Amino acid sequence: MKSTLIELPPDSQGLDEDSIDFIRASSVEELARRTSINSQAVLNRVLLPGKRFGSYHILGFVAAGGMGEIYAAQRLKDDGSRSRPVALKVITAEFANDWRIIERFKREARISRAIRSKHVVRVYEFGESPDGHAFLSMELLTGEELFDRLHRNKALPTEELAHLALQILKGLHQIHLSGFVHRDIKPENIFLARAEDGSEAVKILDFGIAKRADQKSDPLLSVVGQIYGTPQYLAPEQAINPDVDHRADLYSLGVVLYECVTGSLPFDGDSSYALILAHQNQAPPPLPSSVDPEFAAIITRALAKDPDKRFQTALEMGQTIKRWLDDNQWSRRHAPPQDPAPIIDTSMDDLLSTSPRSPNTDEMIPPAISPPRPHQNTPRPAAVAAQPSAAAPDSADLIIAPPPEDSTELRSPNAAAPLSAADAQKAQIVTGIALGLIILAIGWALLTWS
Repeated sequence: MKSTLIELPPDSQGLDEDSIDFIRASSVEELARRTSINSQAVLNRVLLPGKRFGSYHILGFVAAGGMGEIYAAQRLKDDGSRSRPVALKVITAEFANDWRIIERFKREARISRAIRSKHVVRVYEFGESPDGHAFLSMELLTGEELFDRLHRNKALPTEELAHLALQILKGLHQIHLSGFVHRDIKPENIFLARAEDGSEAVKILDFGIAKRADQKSDPLLSVVGQIYGTPQYLAPEQAINPDVDHRADLYSLGVVLYECVTGSLPFDGDSSYALILAHQNQAPPPLPSSVDPEFAAIITRALAKDPDKRFQTALEMGQTIKRWLDDNQWSRRHAPPQDPAPIIDTSMDDLLSTSPRSPNTDEMIPPAISPPRPHQNTPRPAAVAAQPSAAAPDSADLIIAPPPEDSTELRSPNAAAPLSAADAQKAQIVTGIALGLIILAIGWALLTWS
C-alpha cells in the first residue's frame, strides 16, 4: 500500500468505544436494513466489521457518498496494538484515476500538518491501496454538523451562536496564520463535536479546495467555468477570481451567521449564476428587530461587498464578538431589578366587607387601582401623588398642586374628617338660607320698633 503518514493517531487507552457513533452490522443485509442503503453497488463493496484495509482494522460503517464510503477503523501498530478509532474515507476504484481527488487529499494532509488547532479536524494518513482505492485517514468525530442543527432548530439564540462563532474564528485564525484560505466555509463544513465529558467543540472540516494565500496558480482551477465553493456562501470576489485572500472566509462566515439568526439565507436564486449576482449586487435583507443591534452590525459588516470594509482578520472579528458577548453577559448580571408587584394588605378585607355603607354608592365608586396584568409592572395611578423626590422630573403629570392657603375647610360638627363635596354644598345652602332668615328677622324687627 502506498501512503503518506502525517502523524500516528492517538492511542486507544482509556477510550470507551461504545461512546463512538458508527454502525456495527454483521452482514450486508443488516447494514441495508439499518441504513436504508438501496444501492447494490455500495452493498457489494462495503467493508464489514473485522475486515482489513491495509493497516486498518474496520470497526463499523459511518456513511456513504457518491464517490465512496466512510468507516470507523483502527490503525494497527507494529507491536500489535491499535490506535484510537479514526474515520477512514475509502474512494471507489472507478475514481482511482481522478487526479483531482488525490489533489484534494493532499491538500487536506498538507493543511493538517501545518495547523495545530483543536478547532481544525486532524488528518493522519492518505494513500492508495493495491487495488486502486484512494483513502484518507482522519479524526473520527461524534456529534453533528451545524447544518443538521439548523435543519432541526431553524435558528439559534444569538448568545449560543456567538460562542460557536468564537470557536470557528479561532480555527480560521490558525488556518490563515498558517498561510491558507479555506474557500468553502458553510454549515456542512462546521462540525459540532461532542467530547467524552459532554462538552462541545467546533471543528472545521473539508480543506479539499483550500489554497495557499500566496498561491497564484491552482491546478484544481484548470476546468474552465468551474465554480469552486458553494454559491449560497460564496464571497462576491470569489466568483470573479478564485485567487482570494482570507477575507473571503469571513464573508462566508457572515452568511452562516445570518442564516443561523434568521433561519434563512440572505440571498436566493434559481441558479448558481443568479446567486452569485445577488452576492455581488444586492444588499442582504435587514435582520429582524429581535436580533441585538450590535450583533446585527457585526453580521452586516462581515457581509460587506468590498473586502476592505469587512473585518480584516479573523482575530479582529473574534475580538468584536467577544466584546459583545462580555457586554451582553455583564448587562444581564447587573441589570436593575424590576419593580415588584404592589403588596396589598388584605387583613382588613373581612372587616370592610361587613361595614355599613350608604345605599347605592358601591356602583358609582370606581376602584382606585386596577388589578395588575401578569408579568407587567403596575403603573402608578394618576390620581395618587408621588412622594417628593429630588430626582423627580419637572412634569405636570407628576405634580399635584396644593390647595389655596386661604381656603376654608368645612367640617362636620361631630367629625374631624372633612366633609364630602356634596355635604359641603348642602351645608352652604343651609347656611345661606339661615343667614337670609336672620336678615329678614332683623329687618322686620327694625320696622316694628320704628
